[in-house]
Amino acid sequence: MLRKKSFRLLALPAAITAAILCTPLLLLTGCDGDDGDDGVDGQAGIDGTDGSDGADGITNYIPVGLKRLATAPLGAEFTGLYLNSDNTLFLNVQHPSSSNTTADSAGKVFDKGTVGVIVGQDFSALPENFGALDLPVTTAEKEVVMTAVGSYQVLTQQGDALDDGSMMGDIIALDGTTLIKSSNDPDFNGVISDGNGGFYLYTNWEDRPGSMSRIQVGGLTDTGYTTITQEGMIDFSSVGGTWVNCFGTVSPWNTPLSSEELYFDDTADWFNSEYEYFSNPQSLATYFGYPTDGSGNWPNPYDYGYIVELGNATDAAVANVTVNKFETMGRFSHENSVVMPDQRTVFLSDDGTGVVFFKFVADVAGDMSAGTLYAAKITQTSGVNDPAEAALGIEWIELASMDEADIEAAIDSFDGTFADANYITDEQVCDWAESKSGADLSCDEDVTVDANPFSDDRVAYLESRKAAVALGATGEFRKMEGVNINYGLASTWWNGGAADGDQAYMYMAMSSFDKTMSDDEGDIQLNGDNGKCGVVYRMKLMRNAQGEVDVKTMVPAIVGGPYYADRSVNECNINNISNPDNLLILDDGRVIIGEDTGNHENNVVWVFDDPAI
Repeated sequence: MLRKKSFRLLALPAAITAAILCTPLLLLTGCDGDDGDDGVDGQAGIDGTDGSDGADGITNYIPVGLKRLATAPLGAEFTGLYLNSDNTLFLNVQHPSSSNTTADSAGKVFDKGTVGVIVGQDFSALPENFGALDLPVTTAEKEVVMTAVGSYQVLTQQGDALDDGSMMGDIIALDGTTLIKSSNDPDFNGVISDGNGGFYLYTNWEDRPGSMSRIQVGGLTDTGYTTITQEGMIDFSSVGGTWVNCFGTVSPWNTPLSSEELYFDDTADWFNSEYEYFSNPQSLATYFGYPTDGSGNWPNPYDYGYIVELGNATDAAVANVTVNKFETMGRFSHENSVVMPDQRTVFLSDDGTGVVFFKFVADVAGDMSAGTLYAAKITQTSGVNDPAEAALGIEWIELASMDEADIEAAIDSFDGTFADANYITDEQVCDWAESKSGADLSCDEDVTVDANPFSDDRVAYLESRKAAVALGATGEFRKMEGVNINYGLASTWWNGGAADGDQAYMYMAMSSFDKTMSDDEGDIQLNGDNGKCGVVYRMKLMRNAQGEVDVKTMVPAIVGGPYYADRSVNECNINNISNPDNLLILDDGRVIIGEDTGNHENNVVWVFDDPAI
């Protein structure tokens, strides 16, 4: 029988197989059907393991325009930055380590508070290309003042004998004879012409109670002043003493303006024997001769926390220098005040945590006895929390207008004993603010607009920080330090009468921007990773609608850091600023930045040529 032959196709690629099967010769059906669906995607493979961390970046980068001018002895901060009219730079060494033993080239050992000056360099013509100072490495270098230009002349030190019979840094009681303590903390320097080619040097001694010295210097050569008269300590009894005399400036009418840095957030603690810093008001009780156990009279808390003006009194003995407190500029932890070239506007910095930026405008130019106090409401750049980018817009909230005589009368009403505990309460602050604003505020629990508990606006001047916050100002700044201008540059701009000429700027040091500036709450919300190292802000001066000098924006000019939490010393990068404090501006616009830091082993004075201007 016949066998049927079979056949099979060899395995071929799918495209070829399809072509064969669909040829007319094979006459197979189904070749014109639709293509089949795509198959299911396969699953992604498992991620590979992360690679090793890269090496740390280079830490010797120095920000553009920044140069190291001087370094302080171990344990010390630099204070009292002041550019004198003879173009020397006054500079103090505050609380150096008592363990320092190295003598400088003049035989001076920096183991006590020191008032001095950099000589041999005309700071009105400081070269742009001066050789920056290297960081001290040896113990001998670390224990003295080192400078990149000129040399440092010691003018006086704590414990030096004075012509008035006291010792430099002595804090004397109200009776004029009882020594309370010797201070190791020289701060602000204000230098005033003596009318005979020399200068009176007023120096704060930042302590509790506060103090100030005056010496006379003259006969400047390249190696320093050849005549130094150690006059004595200022008598503050006419104003009931002073408190923590900090930084300052000299007014346009040539009077030193000292600052009382009041370290009391709550006045109630002035009368609280359990308060951790209760020894501070006790020291004032000692000044007055009151019992320190609270069994009798007690210092009035509202007598302290102001800008203090020293009269020029060039022909008077040091004990007769006139003293006046500008209560019109508010009571808070004053770090500094700076008078603008309109001689009416004064900007004021407030040192502490959760503090306020203030402005005072006098009614009459050159007369600070009456005027209006303002506080800043801040708006941060939207969506930006990088402290190097985040500009802060300023709106000024008016607090009140009063004159010095009325404020002083209000202060006197709080005289009394420790048992009286007479002060303005938080409830009274809130009631005043509600009366002032005409609105029910969140500072109390009721839903009524309360009446002012006083017949005046004393709350704004005696509890300035709380009053400002109650009215909507921003109370979030952290360690607000020196605020300053170059008066010559600012005057040239102001008196030119046009904003299109050379512009002047004001700078402010913020020693830290952590805590209340980086807590993700309120008006200011910065990234605080490097907050412990601080920032310096630039503010462009402008003429406002009222014809006064003003500012409307704070722009970061230079930010400290990075911060290295794992280091035991030099936690802030050694080639950048750390905890900026004193500021001054040279005639060419460069900024001198002095540090008050525990995050650099040796504090530094920097020259900053702001690249933005």
